[in-house]
Amino acid sequence: MTKIVESAKALMPKLVEIRRDFHEYPETSQNEVETSRKVASYLKEMGCDQVIENVGGHGVIGIIKGKKNGKTVALRADMDALQIQEMNDVEYKSRNDGVMHACGHDNHMTGLLGAAKLLCQNRDEICGTVKLVFQPAEEFSPVGGSRGMLESGYLDDIGAIFGLHVWPDLPHGTVGIKAGPLMAATDHFTITIHGKTAHGAKPDQGIDAVVLGAQFVMAAQSIVSRKVNPLDNAVVTFGIFNAGTRYNIIAGECVLDGTVRTLNEKTRDMIEETMRKLLDGLCLQSGATADIVYGRGYPALVNHAEDAALVRRTAVSLFGEENVEDVQDPAMPAEDFSFYLKEKKGAFVWLGTAKEGKEVWPLHNSRFDVDEDILWRGAALLAQTAMDYLAEK
Repeated sequence: MTKIVESAKALMPKLVEIRRDFHEYPETSQNEVETSRKVASYLKEMGCDQVIENVGGHGVIGIIKGKKNGKTVALRADMDALQIQEMNDVEYKSRNDGVMHACGHDNHMTGLLGAAKLLCQNRDEICGTVKLVFQPAEEFSPVGGSRGMLESGYLDDIGAIFGLHVWPDLPHGTVGIKAGPLMAATDHFTITIHGKTAHGAKPDQGIDAVVLGAQFVMAAQSIVSRKVNPLDNAVVTFGIFNAGTRYNIIAGECVLDGTVRTLNEKTRDMIEETMRKLLDGLCLQSGATADIVYGRGYPALVNHAEDAALVRRTAVSLFGEENVEDVQDPAMPAEDFSFYLKEKKGAFVWLGTAKEGKEVWPLHNSRFDVDEDILWRGAALLAQTAMDYLAEK
């Protein structure tokens, strides 16, 4: 374990160079053309036995074969950035206007490339094959790039898959692990309420879509507070409320756009059904009509217990018990790594980035950044996890 840690630290100048290259030239979901080209080039430079490009779109898979025969394991990193204008004043600031690696995917790619180098350096100790999965379009909900990687057939032979996400809610260098549900399912709904316009002074002659929209927003809040088990987790959020054309006109239409986050499939079903019933009831009592488009996005990310335990043992051996946290409560953001875990065994973990004495910016914020000391840690954790998995009989 000391050998991997020291080797990972020795890679830091190269890892910083790679990470800053990715950060300066981010690309959005399904547009990762240059990013994937760079990934493929770096994988060849690191010494992979085979590099497969254009998987599931712009995906890339690097293959490392150990000296001994054995199982096959996969490690995954996501490649896409977000439509956010970066506000950080750093030398490696995004050069692509309106696009930024605000979710840390530049760090994920760099960590996995570092793991590639470490694994190639330790081929003689690898009992099997490691597939390095660089996935596009993680942010492209509800589709997600993981489905294309799975459908490609290149992952059919893997026994398990592992991944990590930089996490500003944990202290820098802390590995957060949890068996079972770790991150939420994400659904997206759009509701259009059709009322009837009238003069603002004669509301009785119209059907006020603003009032109906407001009633629905408030009624939907009671779904979580009154229909979801208090020990369960669920979120109903309305992010957009658009209605009206002029101050003295009864609005004839209202558009509501939002998201539902759940951890339990039964709760997920119940919330959608209840929202539809609430909308039907609102229309029945008001005379309005309404349309609802309810899209099921990523399922909940549920770690397999034995694989979460394996990553925990690996993390403790690398960083010490004091730098490993057993996560108690899942988080409500979503991750399309969940699709892998519905078909394959494996686990997903968080790698803390909150540095004491520095302001902590959340994911998807225009000022999100990390201390680059995190890079060697991600590389070491991924590489050692793969070797530990393959070493188990």
